Parts: sequence; C-alpha cells; structure tokens
Amino acid sequence: MFRLIRLFGALFSLSLRRTLAFRADMFFEFVTTCIGAAASLTALGMVFSRTDSLGGWSAGEATVLLGTFQIVTGLRSTFVEPNLAWFGGQVKNGQFDAVLLQPAPAIFLASFGSFAPLALIQVGVGLCIVVSGIVQAGLTITATGVLGWLVVVAAATVVMWATRLMLASVVFWAFGLDLDVLYDAVWQFARYPVSIYSPVLRIAFTYALPVALIATVPVEALTRRAGGVVGAVAVAGAAGGVAWLIWRRGLRRYTSATS
Repeated sequence: MFRLIRLFGALFSLSLRRTLAFRADMFFEFVTTCIGAAASLTALGMVFSRTDSLGGWSAGEATVLLGTFQIVTGLRSTFVEPNLAWFGGQVKNGQFDAVLLQPAPAIFLASFGSFAPLALIQVGVGLCIVVSGIVQAGLTITATGVLGWLVVVAAATVVMWATRLMLASVVFWAFGLDLDVLYDAVWQFARYPVSIYSPVLRIAFTYALPVALIATVPVEALTRRAGGVVGAVAVAGAAGGVAWLIWRRGLRRYTSATS
C-alpha cells in the first residue's frame, strides 16, 4: 500500500512538472474554469428568478450543491479521465501490453498512470462556490457536518472512479462500443438535486447510477443530516469491489494486440 502511495506521488509530481513547463496554460485553465463556473451560477440564478425553491432546496443550498459537483468533477478531470478516457484505445492498439509488463498492479497504472494537475483549479473554484452558497443560505455549519461532507465527497470520488473503470473495462468484451458520451450525459444530471426529477429517475439516480452521491448526498450531510454517510461509504466499498471483479474478468479475456 505504501509503495503504491509513493508511486502515486511520483507520478503526480512528474505530471505537475510537465504541466508547469507551459505556465500560460495555467492562466487559460483558470480563466476558462471561472467562465464555466460563472455560466453555471448564472443558469442557476435564472432558475431561482422564477421560483424560491428547487425540489425543496433554497438558492443557497443549490449553490452549495453546484460547488460540490464542481469539486468532484475537478477530481475526475484531474485523476481519472487522463487515463481511462484513452484506455479503450490502448487496448485496441496494443499499448496496454506495456502496462501489463510494469512492476505495479495494472489496475493502478491504467487508472492513475498520468494526471492533469491544472484541473485542480476546478476543485478550488468549487470550494469557493460552496462557501458562497453557505453564506448565501445563512447555514449553520458544524464540525460533524463538514466531516460528513468530506467523507461523502471521498466516497463519491471512489464511486466515480469505480463506475468509470467498469465502463472502460467494457472494451474487453466489445471493442467497438464507446459509452463515454452516455456517461458524460448522465454525469450532468448531478448538477441539480435529485428531488427535482420524476420518481422513476429519482430511484434510478439514487440506487442504480451514482448521480445522487456525486453532489446531493454530500450536501445533505453538510447542511441537513449525516445519515447518508454510512450508506455512501458502503456504496463506495461495494462499487470498488465490483469494479475490481469486472477488471479481473476482463483481463482474462484480453489477448495481446501485438502478438
């Protein structure tokens, strides 16, 4: 475990050094992230110009949810997408062989072989949005609430990685199937409280897809109740276990594209 943590740190350091070689990119990433966040806040403001409540959530609470969504999305863009977005291509053209030959678990290298450190700007902007939403709503935040929020955000990040890995592993069974666009489309539903959707979608986004866990459940732990924390951790553990099993089954089907 400690060896993998050190390897994770070394890989992130390498990605960071590569990124800092193009410092102008940092400025443009910051500007585009701020523009995107401003657009999202403007859209949310337009919704609340017509109503005082969105699925039982006030404007301030919905802003906290949007900020939490931004944070988890930033973590996804930093740590997961730079690897799994290209995994299918690596399997098809044989580059995955090099991953299997490395003296480290293939699931780790396939998931965290490289990073996009500039995407952490999204996390910082998301934190600012969360704080502004808390102030806007006049919420009283406790240490227990903050701890619950952090735990559920961590659980949401694990579930995000696990579901993304499951999706990427589909390539072991179907080379031509690409579900990335579908995953991205479903991901966007997490921008808003799941309570605004129809009962069928609400059940699907709570129990079948990780939409509620991305932002709604963390904000509920922060502002309303901490009852979802244990459930979120359990879901994260189960999702990680299922992802590992699917990965192992997929590896048994893999045959080198270069042999």
